[in-house]
Amino acid sequence: MPTVAHDLKADLATLRRLWKEVRSDLLHAKRAIDEEIRGYPTPIPRCDAQFNHLHEQRGRLARELDRIDALSEKNLGVRDYVRLIEEFIASAPYLDDDEERQFRARIKGNVSALAG
Repeated sequence: MPTVAHDLKADLATLRRLWKEVRSDLLHAKRAIDEEIRGYPTPIPRCDAQFNHLHEQRGRLARELDRIDALSEKNLGVRDYVRLIEEFIASAPYLDDDEERQFRARIKGNVSALAG
């Protein structure tokens, strides 16, 4: 029978892996938005709502990645990772595609399985 400490260590390792996947997904989304912005037809009027939305999303992603990187220097516990991952799941999507929806659903399922 596994010990509680062993289960906690295993859960922490799983949550760290999931958190790294979240970071990787955010990097992927930022790169996709960067590419879309680079390929955007010029000249870009200030009132271009789509471009402004892309620019806003890129800024949001950059801030979130900075926050994740700052947190990586801290000694986070199981509850911290669960909270952070749940915040990510509850946040507004960065890309409007099935891939991100499926990713979020998979991450949510993994976290729920640990809590269950």
